[in-house]
Amino acid sequence: MQILQQPLRRPVYMLVAAIALAALLATVACGSAAQPEPPPAPTEATESSHTHAAGQQPQDTAASADAVAIHMAIVARASNLSRDDLQVKKGDNVSINFTADEEGEIHLHGYDLTAPVSPGSPGALNFVADTAGAFGINFHVFTSDSMKSDAAGSDNHHAADVPEQVISDAPVSVEISAEPDAEGGVDVQITTEGFRFAPDLVDQDHTPGAGHAHIYLDGEKLGRVFESEYHITVVPPGEHEIRVSLNTNNHSELVFGGEKVEATTTLNVPDVGQGHGDGDRETGHEGDGHDHDGHDHGEHKVVAEVHLGNLEVYP
Repeated sequence: MQILQQPLRRPVYMLVAAIALAALLATVACGSAAQPEPPPAPTEATESSHTHAAGQQPQDTAASADAVAIHMAIVARASNLSRDDLQVKKGDNVSINFTADEEGEIHLHGYDLTAPVSPGSPGALNFVADTAGAFGINFHVFTSDSMKSDAAGSDNHHAADVPEQVISDAPVSVEISAEPDAEGGVDVQITTEGFRFAPDLVDQDHTPGAGHAHIYLDGEKLGRVFESEYHITVVPPGEHEIRVSLNTNNHSELVFGGEKVEATTTLNVPDVGQGHGDGDRETGHEGDGHDHDGHDHGEHKVVAEVHLGNLEVYP
């Protein structure tokens, strides 16, 4: 019996050992599946992807240009836009659209672009602002029937119920200075006390302490002024008088202390050959760049030239 039992125990032990080993392997396998693998350490690619997702995408080296549309209304030989409205960036695709109450031609100095404009027939200048600087926008007036008195320095364009003068209850004053520039123009600085320029209120009822200015060169009205700086693009060589008056929103003359609120200065403009160059566009100077006597206006005769502002192109 002893000899018979010995062979029988060995298979049982082997079977038990096999079952135990299988159970152990199953336990190890289940434990491994239940434990997630740790995330990989962040690499440069992973961090860069996160930055992009946060909205900080790297920009293309050749950034696309903006399309800028400017709408200028010319009424009574003055623009409705302020300096801030005429600022663009270099490389912008610019479209300047004009309407006017007189027939004439728009001229963008420096870029030397022109466009006809008349009542009921808007004009437009479309171009790429490829050069930085300040470039004058002038209106060459062809007809003057509606503005003869105004061009001569008179302001008899008020409605019947608008007074010629408005007396200010509070002190108000104006001072001006003028300096010739290198291109034959004149820079005018206007300093006011008790008065603010309000281009957004033009043609509306009088608001105390607010309005615009009228500027005159040798007694001829150049237009309205809506800020403290004004550039006259072309002034003939010699001595000239510049006068600036303060006016209400509805164009009445402003009076304080029994006198019109205005200032006058005289200056001598040197002969720098203005009107016969190409302008200094590379250095950002405004430049005239236009021979007015030689410009072909067809059958039209230019009776006045009005400075409407400067297009400022920033780098």
